[in-house]
Amino acid sequence: MGHKKLRIANTQADNLMANLRGEIAEVVTTWTLLRRFMATGAGLRSDDVAKDFSNPDLAFVYVLNDKLEDELVARLSELAEEKIGRLNFYFAAEKLGKFHKDASGYSAYIKQNKFREKRNRDISHKELPEKWDEHKLLHIPYRAIVGAVARALRLMKRIDRHVLGPSAPYLWREVRKRRYKPIVSPPRVQCMLVPYYYLSGEDRIRIVQEEVREGREVWSEMSTIVNGLPTKVVASRKWGVVMLGEQYLPLKTYPLVDLTSIELGPPWQPFFEERTIHARYRCKQLYEDKVSFEPVDREHRFPDGGATELVDIHISLNDEIRKSIGAVSVGDVKDFTLNVRVLAGFEVRPDTPGQGAALGQS
Repeated sequence: MGHKKLRIANTQADNLMANLRGEIAEVVTTWTLLRRFMATGAGLRSDDVAKDFSNPDLAFVYVLNDKLEDELVARLSELAEEKIGRLNFYFAAEKLGKFHKDASGYSAYIKQNKFREKRNRDISHKELPEKWDEHKLLHIPYRAIVGAVARALRLMKRIDRHVLGPSAPYLWREVRKRRYKPIVSPPRVQCMLVPYYYLSGEDRIRIVQEEVREGREVWSEMSTIVNGLPTKVVASRKWGVVMLGEQYLPLKTYPLVDLTSIELGPPWQPFFEERTIHARYRCKQLYEDKVSFEPVDREHRFPDGGATELVDIHISLNDEIRKSIGAVSVGDVKDFTLNVRVLAGFEVRPDTPGQGAALGQS
């Protein structure tokens, strides 16, 4: 028992999940091939039994179908084993602390339909009867094999919904799109890479919305330049989605490490607000005819939660300005009242079909 607990603790969850997905990929690929060769066999058959028996192509297809069925039975049986350290649903349930009932239900289906017995008798881990007359043929119906494949795939998707979150259904749809394309060799690689498939902007927006509804940590504030204007935006780093007011903008690449700039074309337009701010500036450099100040706090926060970045001030001195500023030395701090033009957000042109009005600050 101690060894099992240690093995469960030491096994990396992403390692187990990736390889379990890979095993499901092998199962689905084998089933896809079986369907194709079953259709090929149906096309080669004729009404003449003697002719069919002498057809080498048809004989080859029958042999191949039997081999593919045996492989499916063996792999589906292995997924139903209750062993720690092997690729099966029981090990995944123990590692995650969930899905025990689902894993037991899958194992019960495999046992009920005699998959394990068939594997042990005819395919692998073979048990040798003591006498010739104790050998018996055990056939697993095709519908039972299809049922086991479907159950295994559904259970893997349920597990991934827990492991990957709301993105899991969208990622598995990408797997389905690739099912009938040229097969990746080995097939398991196709599913091991599921978390890294590229998703469309529309799918990523839906994922972000679902994550927000589930109370997950989604948004991060990021400094960037939008259409040449410095600002801060709220973005999902993981999915490369920026929120502008109540609108979502999916970027082409994700995840986001940094966000250097965003260029918004039509119908987006920036809009600004004139604001008066009070800020403290420190004398940075002093010359005979010029003085430079830098803000004590580079970022200025507004009461509504917005922010703007303050810039250095360079002032050319004359008698009137000297009198207004007063005596100053390098390092002195002065209070300034500034009228600033702040990027408040972006708006959509009213004449753009299907678009809303103004977007608030982000």
